[in-house]
Amino acid sequence: MPAWDELAVRQEAGRLRLGLDPRQRREGAGMRLGAGPGASLEFHDHRNYQPGDDLRHLDWAASARTGSLILRRHRKEVLPRLEILVDGSASMAAHPGKLALATGLAALIATLASEEALRPRMFWCAASPVALPGTWEAALRLQSAGGAAGLDAPVPGLLAGAERLLISDGLNPAGGPAVVRRLGAGAGRIALIQVLAREELAPPLDGPGRLEDVEGGASDLVRDAATIAAYKERLARHQAGWAAALAGRGAGVITLAVEDGWRPAIKALLRAGLVTSAC
Repeated sequence: MPAWDELAVRQEAGRLRLGLDPRQRREGAGMRLGAGPGASLEFHDHRNYQPGDDLRHLDWAASARTGSLILRRHRKEVLPRLEILVDGSASMAAHPGKLALATGLAALIATLASEEALRPRMFWCAASPVALPGTWEAALRLQSAGGAAGLDAPVPGLLAGAERLLISDGLNPAGGPAVVRRLGAGAGRIALIQVLAREELAPPLDGPGRLEDVEGGASDLVRDAATIAAYKERLARHQAGWAAALAGRGAGVITLAVEDGWRPAIKALLRAGLVTSAC
């Protein structure tokens, strides 16, 4: 089961904020404009003044032309939801600490989003992806990794216009472009926090052994120089696919090595602009 450091999450939440202040969002950058009137700067329509209306919204030029008091209304700004999709497939449990780092980062982002009124919603993507309840902390701790589906499985309940953050090792068989086409459809920004073990990034040349795909089955390939070179080439193509699919849609791919630990992971999120310092 996931076991992130709750104290570390709380400490970082006090020092950080999400990379874009929701009060500064605009259409095309995460903010959606609703069909009804509201309090944004975007003009919606005029209507006649009614007793009790805010006089600051009177359009004096229109009132002068018509001889009646005319109210200027603006379009409603709708803060988007932030949807956090955590990969719970078997590969996330293949290395000690991998799932703990992934869920710790999910907890941190959800906490920051709550503080900025982004109404975070978390999904656990395993054999059958599920939406965790609004009080996600206890539910997240109860989840376990297993199965091969992960981000390759359909995720029910995603909302159009929501911003999405994927937290995964990204080693899904379908590949990044297929995942982004499906999970990014109708979304605002979408990004991937990729959590990998060092041996997944660069397998050691350690003589007899096997490179195993815990989601696709064991391989009989030994860890010799040729095998590792071929693996690295496939991984590079896989990473390039993710980067191309996410280009222009947010923070892109943020790749972390689980052995580096919590603080370097936070620094990587800062460099990518996914979070910023609250100071």
